[in-house]
Amino acid sequence: MQARILTAVLGVPAIIIFIQAGGVPFFFLILTLSLLGLREYYCLAHIPQELRIWGYTAGALLLWALWRQPDYLGGMAAFLLLSLLVTILGAFPRFTFEQAGSALLGVLYIPFLFSYLLRLHGLPGGREYTLLTFILTWVSDSVAFLVGTRWGRHRLAARLSPKKTWEGAVAGWFGCVLVMFFVHSWFGLGIWQAMAIGTVVGLAAEVGDLVESALKRQAQVKDSGNILPGHGGILDRFDALLFVAPVMYASRFWLWH
Repeated sequence: MQARILTAVLGVPAIIIFIQAGGVPFFFLILTLSLLGLREYYCLAHIPQELRIWGYTAGALLLWALWRQPDYLGGMAAFLLLSLLVTILGAFPRFTFEQAGSALLGVLYIPFLFSYLLRLHGLPGGREYTLLTFILTWVSDSVAFLVGTRWGRHRLAARLSPKKTWEGAVAGWFGCVLVMFFVHSWFGLGIWQAMAIGTVVGLAAEVGDLVESALKRQAQVKDSGNILPGHGGILDRFDALLFVAPVMYASRFWLWH
């Protein structure tokens, strides 16, 4: 617990500084998180080295395109798919199409979903929306962990994560709703709009957490990595954020009126 708290004390202010800086510093923060998270995913999925190199390159290019030239997304996607097929052909028969599919899934799961933070940050008032996205995720994770550890009795998904409980999940969801209740006027939201955003964000955070738990169960490991003392790996810490970011981006257009 001490290591967990220390990591949060150091990491949270650093992330806030990068959000406020925006531009290139924030891009490199997201790029670093994406590549480290992708590396953990490829270790869990036992992806061959040639496909890992393709994935790191594809992830970096995808993030850059969505940050600087979003109009190029279609062309970039076609280029990445063609390059993946050429990689399979050039390395045949050292790995399978199933492994190639897993490599592609990793790029879509981690760099692509992380890219929504860049797109959210680029909107008018993006710094505030991005910071709120991180805060909601932190609140969901922290409240779910504390309540689940102390009062959790009913397992949420025993086959995926034996320590997650319904009590913790509901508490994490309620934490998101409560945050939105207190900040709704700062963002020009009606109370029901804020409640709707808090609800969908809380649900997205739980789904993101369970998806990463499923990956770890398939790989038969406890943590995705050990780069963050007390938390595990990048995916262990940012799994919920990967799902919250696109939900917040979408709600900015659908519910933020």
